[in-house]
Amino acid sequence: MLEKISEILKSIEVDAWKIEEITVRGEEHFFVGKKLDMSRAKSIRYFNVIVYRDFQDEDKEYRGSSSVKIFSTMEEEELRESLEGAAFAAGFVKNPWYPIADPYTARFKSKALDLSAISSEAIGAVFEADVEKDAWLNSVEIFVTRNDHRIVNSAGLDVSYSSYRTHVETIIAASGKEEVELYDDYKVALPDRTVIRDRMKRLIIMARDRARAIHTPALRDFAVVLTGEPVKEVMRYYLNQSSAKMKYDRISQAEAGNSIQGEESGDKVNIELLPELQTSYYSEPVDKDGLPLRDCLIVEEGSLIRFWGDIRFSSYLGIIPTGDVMNFSVRPGSLSLDDLRSEPHIEVSHFSAVDVDETTGDFGGEIRLGWYYDGSKRIPVTGGSITGNLREILSMQLSKEVELDGDYLGPVSVKIDGFSISGE
Repeated sequence: MLEKISEILKSIEVDAWKIEEITVRGEEHFFVGKKLDMSRAKSIRYFNVIVYRDFQDEDKEYRGSSSVKIFSTMEEEELRESLEGAAFAAGFVKNPWYPIADPYTARFKSKALDLSAISSEAIGAVFEADVEKDAWLNSVEIFVTRNDHRIVNSAGLDVSYSSYRTHVETIIAASGKEEVELYDDYKVALPDRTVIRDRMKRLIIMARDRARAIHTPALRDFAVVLTGEPVKEVMRYYLNQSSAKMKYDRISQAEAGNSIQGEESGDKVNIELLPELQTSYYSEPVDKDGLPLRDCLIVEEGSLIRFWGDIRFSSYLGIIPTGDVMNFSVRPGSLSLDDLRSEPHIEVSHFSAVDVDETTGDFGGEIRLGWYYDGSKRIPVTGGSITGNLREILSMQLSKEVELDGDYLGPVSVKIDGFSISGE
């Protein structure tokens, strides 16, 4: 099928093209409580095709593009019609011209693994943690896949690689002052039984605390400790300030050599791109263009070393592309979790939604689960909100302890002075 697609593309009016062949084989398991509700296997093969059309307008060069998804079941007439439609649409897209990846050939080999064994490891780890009386696993969905990729383009690039992915979705229920549910979405390459079990244990205890939580009190001039997902979103703000796309779109105001942080005291941010971060769900040796990826330091001690991005947006800025790396790492901080929690504070692990404005640095979220520490007691709280601006905080301290969460490896907690807490 890939050869048929490339033959048709050579016969129609396009200036360049790229084909990504994707084969996904997997197992899916659905549980209600501890009872298996359904299991199924899947095998899917499809092609993402991007076609490019070049043209000039007022002595400026442009490259339009359009994408289409092709399935192996399509007949030749339907296939040609889809590709010609994409080629026609590309002629109406007026992007400044940019290159495609240079030609090279590579085969990144990976060991063949048993998907059923991987699934069993993940299932066992999840349910080992379900031992609490007042909080329990309400539903669990586990997806394990092997993903085979091959990318070719009209310049002669031909690269292939494979990856394994494990995705665990859980809803944890608890009873106390009220009946509550806590949702978790965990993604990793291959499951580590100890890591998953410990994560589930923490989440079950959090759900129990949420069921017992009181309303967040009104607090002034109080430190905020963020833990888990909110930390990743704060660090992603700094990551995006160094993005070539964000810079080109004028969302980022950062400049190479200048600080991407405000004038706060405490820890400075250090960010590195890690394309093949061990055990990450998002690890890949090449990006979507087929460009080879390498580790790259982009922020050091709060200062922007360089912008990062794919071929298109890097060419717009006139810089060497790093590729569209999916993983990022933040260097650990100066204080332990115990140190961060030693003075009165409010700690939040779950918001209804975390909103970080990439343009202004504004942060906001409604508290779903937190803990109020008054200097002697640690009390679970819910409700109210936390707001502030990442460019105007007074201090930021990162934990020594780190965790891998999706595409992020870095401090598990951050303590911030300068946010506002709105209680109920």
